[in-house]
Amino acid sequence: MATEAETDAQFNAKDTVSRNIVSSLGSKGLYLVSRVFLPPLILSQLSLEEYGVWATCFILIGYLGMGAFGVSSVYVRYTAAFAAEGAYDKISRLVSTGVVVVTSVNLLLIVGVWFLLPMVVDTFHVEPAFKDTAKTLLFITTTVFLLDLSFGVFEDVLNGLQHITKTNAIWVSTFLLEAVLIVVLLLGGLGIWALLWAFVIRYAVGVAASLVICRRALPGLSIHPRNFDRSMLKLFYRYGGIVQVSGLLSIFMRSIEKVLAGAFIGVRATGLFDVGEKLPMMGAWMPTSFASALMPASSDLHAKEKSGEIRKLYLKGCRYNSILCGLMMGAMAAFSAPILILWLGPKPEFHEAAIIMAWFCLPFQLHVLTGPGTSLFKGMGTPEKELVYPVSQLILVAITVGMGLLLVGKTMMMIIVTVSCSMIISALLFCAYANRELGVSQAAFFLRVLTPGLAPYVIGFALASVTSGWVEMHPTGRLDAFYTLALNGALYAVTAPVVIYRLMCDWGEREFLRRQTIHSVQSLLPRRWRTA
Repeated sequence: MATEAETDAQFNAKDTVSRNIVSSLGSKGLYLVSRVFLPPLILSQLSLEEYGVWATCFILIGYLGMGAFGVSSVYVRYTAAFAAEGAYDKISRLVSTGVVVVTSVNLLLIVGVWFLLPMVVDTFHVEPAFKDTAKTLLFITTTVFLLDLSFGVFEDVLNGLQHITKTNAIWVSTFLLEAVLIVVLLLGGLGIWALLWAFVIRYAVGVAASLVICRRALPGLSIHPRNFDRSMLKLFYRYGGIVQVSGLLSIFMRSIEKVLAGAFIGVRATGLFDVGEKLPMMGAWMPTSFASALMPASSDLHAKEKSGEIRKLYLKGCRYNSILCGLMMGAMAAFSAPILILWLGPKPEFHEAAIIMAWFCLPFQLHVLTGPGTSLFKGMGTPEKELVYPVSQLILVAITVGMGLLLVGKTMMMIIVTVSCSMIISALLFCAYANRELGVSQAAFFLRVLTPGLAPYVIGFALASVTSGWVEMHPTGRLDAFYTLALNGALYAVTAPVVIYRLMCDWGEREFLRRQTIHSVQSLLPRRWRTA
C-alpha cells in the first residue's frame, strides 16, 4: 500500500507534467497562429530567391545546432536527477563544465564558418546578385545561434527543474517580439535585413530573460570557470556523445529534402520546400509538447524505479500526439491546394508547394510519434536506443533517392516521394522497436495510437471527394479558396472530432473532455452565471 506521502508525490508529479504539457500546447498553438500570418507578408516584400536564401540560413543553423543536442540533453537530464537528490552543488559544476566546453568549441566553429561561407553559397547555387547578401546573413545568423548555444544553458536548467511553464512564457514573449519586429521593419523598407534584426533581438532578449528567471528559481546556481569539474566531462562524452550522434543524424534527415532540392535544383526549390512544409511543421510542433515534458519526468520516475508509470506516460504521450497531430494534418493533406492559395495567393510558382504539403503531412505526424520514445530513452539514461530511428531513415533515403536518380532523375517529385516514404517507414520501424523495449503491445499501439491518428485523413479526403462537385478543390483565386475551405472546414471540424470522441475515446477520456469543456465555457461566463 502506498503511503499518503507517496500518493501526494504521485499526484504532484502528474500535475507538474500536465501543467507543462498544457503550457507547451498553448504556447505552440500561439506560435502557430503568429507564424501563419508572416510568410504572406514576407513573400510580398521579398522574392522567392531571397526567401530561399533565408531558408538556407536555417539549414546551416540546424547542422551547427546538432552540437547542442548532447549538451542540452545532459543539462536537462542531470539537472532533474541532481535536483531529485537535493545535490544542487552538482548542478553548478555540471553547468559550468558544459559552458566552458561549449563556448570553446563554438568560438572555433565561428571561425570555421567564416572560411566555409563561399563553399556553402556555391553548394546551394545562390545567384550572383545575392551572394554577398547570403554570406552576411549566413555568418551573422550562425554566430548569434552559436553564442545562444553557449549562454542558453539557463533555459535547459529550468527545463530540468520542470519549470517548463516559465521557459514557455519566455519563448512566447520572444517569438511575439520577433513577429512584431519583422512586420514593423519589413514595412519600414529594410527588406531581408528586417528578418535578420528581428532574429538577433529575439535571441538576445531570450537569453537575458532566462538568466533572470533561472537565478530566481535556483539562487545557489554558480557558473564560473572555477567550478569546472573534470568528473562531469564523462556525462557529456558518454551520455551526451550518444545523444550528439543521434542529434546529428536527426538534423540531417529532418532537412535532407531541402538539401537535395538546393543541391540538385537550386535555392528556389529550397524555398518551395520551406513554404510547402511550413504549416505541417508548425502543426507538428504542438504535439511535441508531450515529448518535451516526458524527458525530465521520466528521469525522475526512472530514478525511483517506477517502470509501470513510464510505460503509461509513453502510451498516453503517443496517443495524444497522434490524435492532436492527426486532426491538424488530416485537414492540411486533404485541402492543401485551397489552403496554400488562401494563405499565399494564386501564384503559379506555389503550385508545387501544395503538393509538398499534401505529401509531407503524414511523415511529419509519424515523426512526432517517435518523440515520446526518444524522450523516455534519454530520460532513462539509454539514449543509444533512439539511434534506430535516424539510422534506419538514413539507409532508406540513400536507397530510395539513389533509385529515384537512376529511374527518374533530378526532379521535385522524385525528392518528395522518396524522402516522404522513407520518413514514414523509418518512423513506424522505430515505434515498433520502442514498443518492444518498453513492454507495450504492438496491437495496443496500433489500436490506441495509430488508428485514431489516421482516421482524420480518411474523413478529410472523403469530404474532399464528396464536396468536389459543389466547390472547386483547385481554386484560382483567394475568394474561391475561401468558399472551399469554409464548406469543407466546417464539415471537417464537426465530423472528425465527433468520430474520434464517440468511436475512439474510452469513457474516462470522454468524461475528462466533457468536464474540461464545461470548465472552459464557464470560465468565459460572468461569475454569477456559473454553476457549481
